[in-house]
Amino acid sequence: MDELGRGTSTFDGTAIASAAVKHLVDRSKCLTLFATHYHSLLDEWKNNRDVRLGHMECVVDNREGDSNKDQEEECNVTFLYTLGDGGCPKSFGINVAKLANLPTEVLVNAKRISADFEDELNGTRRIPNAVTARSAPGQKAAICGAIQNENWEELIDLWKQIRS
Repeated sequence: MDELGRGTSTFDGTAIASAAVKHLVDRSKCLTLFATHYHSLLDEWKNNRDVRLGHMECVVDNREGDSNKDQEEECNVTFLYTLGDGGCPKSFGINVAKLANLPTEVLVNAKRISADFEDELNGTRRIPNAVTARSAPGQKAAICGAIQNENWEELIDLWKQIRS
């Protein structure tokens, strides 16, 4: 099974995929290959004796050989089409988008948004001091509101106003 929950919100998609896995493991008890991009499911099922986690292996090479450069942006990913043991240690979605020749501007923006989502999920999200230092009174509240409501277009507009 693949793509369960796609086209929905992250939380709805995760819930749909989680409920489907639970049904397959607890009720159907059938042999199933279940592919997912919802990494939170890995923690939920990693200790279940009836579930075996696996991932598609890849090789990551730093293109420039410079360890100081950002690895996500400066690496080549070669997918091996081999099933490895355990959960996938990292997502390479932006690298896949790069292989699909998406414009650099899109990749850079996607990487920034991905990092923001990861910060939010890890509870480390905060407004950079550079933003609040440049903000006019009232803009900080607007920025906080845009972040809380995940209104990225409004946030980008506010950022443009601050920079000008």
